[in-house]
Amino acid sequence: MKIGLVLSHIFVREGESEKFSWVEKAIERNREFKEDFHIVLCGHGIEPTEKIKKLVDEILWDEQIDEKQLGTGHPVYCIKGFKACINAGCARVLKNRAYDYITNKDILQYEFVLSEQTDLNEGIIGDLFMYGDPKELLDWWTVEDWDYGPDGLRNLYAKSLKIKGLTEKAVYLNPEQLGWKTLEFNSDKYWGQHMQNPYRWWGGNGIKKI
Repeated sequence: MKIGLVLSHIFVREGESEKFSWVEKAIERNREFKEDFHIVLCGHGIEPTEKIKKLVDEILWDEQIDEKQLGTGHPVYCIKGFKACINAGCARVLKNRAYDYITNKDILQYEFVLSEQTDLNEGIIGDLFMYGDPKELLDWWTVEDWDYGPDGLRNLYAKSLKIKGLTEKAVYLNPEQLGWKTLEFNSDKYWGQHMQNPYRWWGGNGIKKI
């Protein structure tokens, strides 16, 4: 089964080229996880390095940073990534931040996986990591126009209400269960725990636990 890897939520301003070293390391870790991933890097800002260009299968990149994508889920770039994976014939796609990687191959047996920051009781679904059918993910992200007022978490929750049975077939695994780590700031720690003030793990209330 051909599996795509959409690497998103990446923008690089002048003076932030260090981000590319984190991305390079993350792509190498992802290749170790699954050598034949069809990797699509989706982002904006200054041009990626030649090394990155050689490590991925496709780059969908804009030189001008689209400020409205920041903090709102980067929908334009995630949607481009899903479409690219569909066009490449991928039956499944794993979407993650461009600095991040996972280590638990068992998740590939599931149909649809969500992680942090998800809590249906709070009306949020994490927009950073997910795994599923690229056509279904694309339908979900595009079921209605993106609202650039709320963040991506609340957009995805609102859109999930438009698709019958979407969240019922999902399973939730936290970053530790996934082996979801980030190389942001050269940390190599579980996502959320890499910050000086760690991000809250909401726990996936309302989603089936494994």
